Amino acid sequence: MKAKFPLIAAGAMGVGAVLAFALPAGASVSVQSQSPPTGTVKLGQRATLEANGAVVFAPVKVVCRPGSYTSLTVLVAENVGGKIASGTTYTQIEPCTGQPQNLQIAVVPTQRAFKAGLAWGQATLQTCTDSGCLSAVNQHEITIVKKR
Repeated sequence: MKAKFPLIAAGAMGVGAVLAFALPAGASVSVQSQSPPTGTVKLGQRATLEANGAVVFAPVKVVCRPGSYTSLTVLVAENVGGKIASGTTYTQIEPCTGQPQNLQIAVVPTQRAFKAGLAWGQATLQTCTDSGCLSAVNQHEITIVKKR
């Protein structure tokens, strides 16, 4: 009879563990099925150089909650001959549809022209609703390529 007690205890602990992991997962599913609470942003891998380096067009994909106030900021920075060429663009996303939106964002450098090559890019999406504001950021190296 003593040998059965450890088996019963182990079984009870196993059932408890299953319930502990199953309940939060069920709650998580219902939250994920709603519209995105913030927004999502994805900066493309390549930006297109135009006007002899006076502008690059960066592809950005955003998803934002319908009815929210949403802004997008895109930064591009590049080392050009040992000096930094950089620019930042700010724009509002109107309207937010809750569906992916593909944008081409023009970024103009402030000090010196961009050139074809490796650069750093950052896209920040800020989404505000009645309950507050949240940000999503995507940043990585990008390649600036000449327009074909």
